Amino acid sequence: MHSNDFSYSILTILITLALVLIFLFVHYRSHCRREARIQVKRRPDQEKLQDINQALAPFGFAYSLTQDIFYSKQDAWQKDFGYSKLYDEMAPVMNMIIDCEPIYFEYNGKKWLIELWKGQYGIMTGAEVGIYYHMGPAPGDAPESLFYTAASPKEQLPITMSLYKNGKPLFRRGENHWWLTGFVLGEFSYPGELMLHVSLSFEDYGMMEAFIKGCLQAGYRQEDLHVQCGTVSLCLYQPKHSTANGCCRLYREWVQWQNHFNCRIFAHVTKGFDRTIDRLDYLMLAYPGIFRLLTKTGRFAWERKRR
Repeated sequence: MHSNDFSYSILTILITLALVLIFLFVHYRSHCRREARIQVKRRPDQEKLQDINQALAPFGFAYSLTQDIFYSKQDAWQKDFGYSKLYDEMAPVMNMIIDCEPIYFEYNGKKWLIELWKGQYGIMTGAEVGIYYHMGPAPGDAPESLFYTAASPKEQLPITMSLYKNGKPLFRRGENHWWLTGFVLGEFSYPGELMLHVSLSFEDYGMMEAFIKGCLQAGYRQEDLHVQCGTVSLCLYQPKHSTANGCCRLYREWVQWQNHFNCRIFAHVTKGFDRTIDRLDYLMLAYPGIFRLLTKTGRFAWERKRR
């Protein structure tokens, strides 16, 4: 046999083996997807919810079946890390393209920060309201340069928030909290499409007046605030404060392109399922790599990286 014939035979065998392996792999993956779809249909919601929340627990988050949103838990370990302006400035690195609205004020010997957020968090559209304070001497320091501690259980406030996209309600949450959040999976939005309505209830009228003063200093007008029976309500549409700057505009657009693309991948892969809980269950069974994508962007990734 000539060397050329021998080489040709070896090449033919290698190509055949490669094609066989590709066929077996594709067949195996197809089988796994079919089995996963069958299991999703058979498994009760309570079992799915338990598995999903078990996977989310290390990140301080949970999934609500009744509201169909992700949310931060009351005892989330992120509470120990407080707040710094750097977190907002680094948000695009974690695929978060969001509007930030910090309200600074002083009351009872502490410097307070109540901040509102809304926008795109990876492959989720969401919003947040956080309550923080700084205690200690800080003469002459700008409030945005300080590090803040998360509000203790006694300092938490009743918070109600509603998020709208182009006038359509996405979700509504209300709870006594230090960090009230809500995130809709697979929804892609530009921050400018979103409007966040927030109400905070104050038992102490002195603190309420200090907060109102902070809102006015931030750029809100008196008519922008609705005050009734110790509750202050305001809407975040176009923030008075912005962490974005011209030099990172292209990067932010690139991140949003990624977010939009990943939302489309999520929709394509989970095609055939109408409910989020079924989509999540299917990803965990058939595409664990894509499920891990959820924890590599947005608040999940940011908090995990800082741990």
